Amino acid sequence: MIESGKIIALISLLDDPDKAVWESAFNELTNIEFEHIHVLYDYLEQGTETAEQHERLEACIDKVRHEHIGNQLLKWKNDGGKKLLSAMALICQLRYPEITEEDLHEKLETLRLDAWLEFHYDLTSFEKVKILNYILFQLHGFRGDETNFMHHDNSFINKVLESKKGNPISLSIIYILVAQRLNVPVYGINLPKHFIMAYIEDEETGNLENFNDLQDIGHKAEGEIKFYINAYNGGGVFNLEQLRGIMMEMELEEKPEYINPCSNSDIALRVLMNLHNSYKHQEKPESSYIDAIIQKFIKS
Repeated sequence: MIESGKIIALISLLDDPDKAVWESAFNELTNIEFEHIHVLYDYLEQGTETAEQHERLEACIDKVRHEHIGNQLLKWKNDGGKKLLSAMALICQLRYPEITEEDLHEKLETLRLDAWLEFHYDLTSFEKVKILNYILFQLHGFRGDETNFMHHDNSFINKVLESKKGNPISLSIIYILVAQRLNVPVYGINLPKHFIMAYIEDEETGNLENFNDLQDIGHKAEGEIKFYINAYNGGGVFNLEQLRGIMMEMELEEKPEYINPCSNSDIALRVLMNLHNSYKHQEKPESSYIDAIIQKFIKS
C-alpha cells in the first residue's frame, strides 16, 4: 500500500526531464490501489501541475480506473453475468466515471413507462414489438448513427440514451432492456458485423394472464425463436430464412451462434471489442487499456 505522501512525491516526478525517472513514477502510480485514486483526482483538481504532469496524471487515472472496472466486469461475468444493465453501467464508467446504474435505470424506466401505457394483456408478439418500435424509434427518435458509426460514444449507452443515436448493438441493448422490463422476451443474437435480436417465446411468456404480471425474464433465453428484430433499421422483423439470406449476402458461414441467442457476457464482450476498435481507429491510448480488459475477459 502506497501512502498518500509518496503518491504526491511520485506525481511531482511526472514532469522530470529524465524520461527514465518520470516513466518509473508513472508506472508506480498506475499500480496504486483503486481506493487511493482520489489522491490523484484531488491533485488534478488543484490545477498546480505543469502541462506534462497534467497529461501524464490523467493517463495514470485512466489506467487505474480501467483496470479496476475491468476487474469488476470479470467478477460480474464470473458471478453469472445475470444483469445486463450492471455490465453496461461499468462500461459507461470507463469514460464517464460519474454514471451510475441507477442513472441508466431511470432513463430506461421513462421508455418502459411510455410503452407500458400502450400495452394490454391480449397483445400478440408482433403487436408488442410494433408498440416498442413506435415508442423507441418514432416517439423517442432512436436511430442508427450513419454519420459517425465508429465513434466511441456509440458504445456507451448513457450517450446513446442522450443523443438517440447508436450502433446496432447499443440500440439493441436499449431495446432488450426496455422489452424485458415489460415481460417481452427479446434477446441478443451475436451476428458478426451487425448485431440483431430474437423474440423468444416459451409457454410461460406466451400465456401471461396480464401484461404487467410480475415475472422475471431470465438472462438465458429458453423457448422458440418466433422472429428476429433489427434495431438499426427501426425494429424491422424477419424470419430465419431471411436471416440466412442476410448471412449469404455477408458471406458468412451459417453457425449456431449466428442464429441463436447469446449470453449477456457475449454482449458485454462485443461492446468492449467495438470500443477497442473505435479507440484504435482514433489512435487513442485507451485502446490498449480496453484490449487488456478484453484479453482477461476472454480467458476468464
